[in-house]
Amino acid sequence: MMLFGHYQLICYLLIFNQILGQPLINPVPTTYELYNSSLLMSAFYKRMSPTGAAPDGAVSVNHQWEIKNATQWFIEEQRYGCDDISAAIFANRSNLLENGEKLFKWGFGRQTSDGGFNNCSDCTPPGIGTGDPFHSTSMFVEAVAKCLVLMRQSPNFTMYESYINQTLPKLIEGVSWLIDPAVMARGIGNDRPYTHRRYILAAALGQTALLTTNQTLRHHLYTIAATFAENGLALQNSSGFNPEKGGYDSSYNAVGLYYACNYLVVCPNSTLQQRLGQMLSKSLSWELTRMYPNGSANFTGNTRVTGNNKTDEKGPSGKFKGYDYKLTTYAFEFGSILLQNETLHNESRLVATYAGYLPQRWIDTIKFYFK
Repeated sequence: MMLFGHYQLICYLLIFNQILGQPLINPVPTTYELYNSSLLMSAFYKRMSPTGAAPDGAVSVNHQWEIKNATQWFIEEQRYGCDDISAAIFANRSNLLENGEKLFKWGFGRQTSDGGFNNCSDCTPPGIGTGDPFHSTSMFVEAVAKCLVLMRQSPNFTMYESYINQTLPKLIEGVSWLIDPAVMARGIGNDRPYTHRRYILAAALGQTALLTTNQTLRHHLYTIAATFAENGLALQNSSGFNPEKGGYDSSYNAVGLYYACNYLVVCPNSTLQQRLGQMLSKSLSWELTRMYPNGSANFTGNTRVTGNNKTDEKGPSGKFKGYDYKLTTYAFEFGSILLQNETLHNESRLVATYAGYLPQRWIDTIKFYFK
């Protein structure tokens, strides 16, 4: 096994310089163009089952909270509706569109008058707010914004126009709550140890800015989004990873790169786009060194997702967090598109195959590492 690991390291050192410094594609694709990938079509859009949820749309712990088997719900759990909607947009799967919209509807059904998803003592019945309000809301808002952008940029825009018009005001209310100075000050304090959260916020605000017709709000959102992105760039370690809790975490590094790509393609500042491209190039090169040749991840040294239930963090459901192979697949594939790099595309396929998103094709693995 050690010999295998050494061989892997040598292979990645040989291709490191092929990725490092790779220029950003010009012109930068739209969000729709970024997601319109044949690999993503094969791995997710055509193959995924509807996201599991209760009949009313509550996902995971949120359903458990409804039936009083959990004391807390989290608005972020409803973000998976965007997976269904994305598959519907690209693979024409109407049942998934309905399911995704149902998940979003459950979430917005708990939105309070201030735009957030908070405690509501004067509601009928009184409502308890989401756990981890700032971060959880930012994840939900980002997913909704992204899917509305995909709908708007789709060639079939007219099919989705009514839903966009119905949902956009609720999205803007949620974003307005996030950027309230008092709310944001508390949220930034809680987010400080986690670099990837800067890119979630940048994507959430940048995508919403693209959607709104209010020019003052658009400028304000773009400005705050850029500030979060700049902050994330400043935190990158010289070896390439984006820090989590004082060290590196290969899972959350990939998650952060996924959200950084979502922001990059809506960022209106070409100079900032180029700097994000440089960050992606360096960080994806580092990420490659944390992957085994079969597409599995090396957990050694991770600060958050360690592969050890004694040290792993727990998610909203109370279960230990596992490695995020789905967003790692997306991060490598987006990197391959934005940096025009075939190595990253091949790695994305390997990860997707290892994780079961694609059928196993051993010949591809052999060809990739022995060509």
